[in-house]
Amino acid sequence: MEVSNRNDTFVNSSYDTLVNSTYARFATLFAKFGAIATVSAVLLGVTGLTSCGKNSTGNSNSSVRVVNLAPESGNLSLVVDNATTNLQSAITYKATTGYANVASGSRRIRVSNTSGVILDQTINAVAQQHQLLVVYGGASSVGGAFLNNDQTGVAAGSSRVRLINFAVGLGLYDFYLIASGVDYSTVEPTVKGTASTTFEVVAGSYQIVLTSPGTKDVVFKMPARTLDNQQYYNLALFNEGSGELPSAFWIKQNDDTTAPEFIANPVSRVRAANSQSAAAITNVSVDGVRLFTNVTFGGVSNYAKTSSGPKTITYTDTANLANTYTLTDTFVGAGDYSAFLATNPANGSISVFRIADKLLPPTAGKVRLRLVNASTAQDISLSLNFGSILTPLVPPRTASNYIETIGGTGSNITVSQGAAAISLINTTADLLVGGSYSIIISGTPPASSPLTSASPLQITIRLDK
Repeated sequence: MEVSNRNDTFVNSSYDTLVNSTYARFATLFAKFGAIATVSAVLLGVTGLTSCGKNSTGNSNSSVRVVNLAPESGNLSLVVDNATTNLQSAITYKATTGYANVASGSRRIRVSNTSGVILDQTINAVAQQHQLLVVYGGASSVGGAFLNNDQTGVAAGSSRVRLINFAVGLGLYDFYLIASGVDYSTVEPTVKGTASTTFEVVAGSYQIVLTSPGTKDVVFKMPARTLDNQQYYNLALFNEGSGELPSAFWIKQNDDTTAPEFIANPVSRVRAANSQSAAAITNVSVDGVRLFTNVTFGGVSNYAKTSSGPKTITYTDTANLANTYTLTDTFVGAGDYSAFLATNPANGSISVFRIADKLLPPTAGKVRLRLVNASTAQDISLSLNFGSILTPLVPPRTASNYIETIGGTGSNITVSQGAAAISLINTTADLLVGGSYSIIISGTPPASSPLTSASPLQITIRLDK
């Protein structure tokens, strides 16, 4: 297999000139999102998604479609310039719109959700070209970029593949572009420690594998694909919600008829929490394989990788091995999950539930917090530093959304119950800037009404990563 790194060949090309000028326009926007450091200049190339450089309308307009890769932003709408109606509406996460005409030239775009405008920037709409606007990132780190899909000049007998990173907050990867059937663990990476790269290979069948840098620990794998002669392909990474695993889509250059194809990541992550005092120490297995040992009441394990898809999570009481508690669930690829052993207040039984985690970076200088109610206390809420309540009332076996706030050392955390905000727990903790925390309440409160004593309840403040 012949592999050549093509990065240097673009140094003096018009493509690089365009990339560099475009990067400068976006640099100010991205500066306030410190966690987007891995987004490289190639993300920001703005020439569009092109079929022979012409759109089907044959006029001076640009044709623009949008893909929503922002997992916390809900449905999105797009307004161009000072229009009073949306160019595109109700764009759900991991959905791609059809093309809509936009007058060529410098255009102001505003992307909004139910909370208002989340992205406001100027773009260059290129006449008679198709352009793909990628909206990506977490609630506080939303960015937008055109995927440059207008490269030409692939050598005869070769194909070109580009890795692009829209996954904010995630790190670098070892990148394997290897022939179909080759065991990645037996060869060296094609590129070590990268977030974006471009390679040209002899046309044929290839697979792509990403691992944690310096390891053979798989974080993404794409099944083998046939790369056709003189064709250009893009694999674009984005956030599903994991703190380590990327999702991805695959798109072929100069194909205006096909939307991005989302590639299922075969890897997920899970961690285990024990919120049940009656089973003070537990072992936890996933699909019959023990992943966590001696998870105590109030304890939370680190994350462990497992395959995505249908899963069976089993907690075993180490004091009485006959006591086992099982949950059958499905994990989305590139998703992070927390499993809890807890009492179900509806019937008093001990059982397992899980919640999905969204480990995305906060705005610079802030922390992300969520309240997880793994207790039987009804409708609890969270406030910080004796301020106003940050979360809505959280029922048992659920979690609030992550919220952003000012943290710091010795932050006061107050957990209250009900609309009357009866205090259950007051404590202090160090909430480090840039961190994402789960504040977990476990146990069964006393039966007194109104609740005035919370001694049986336990609080666990966990840095999510």
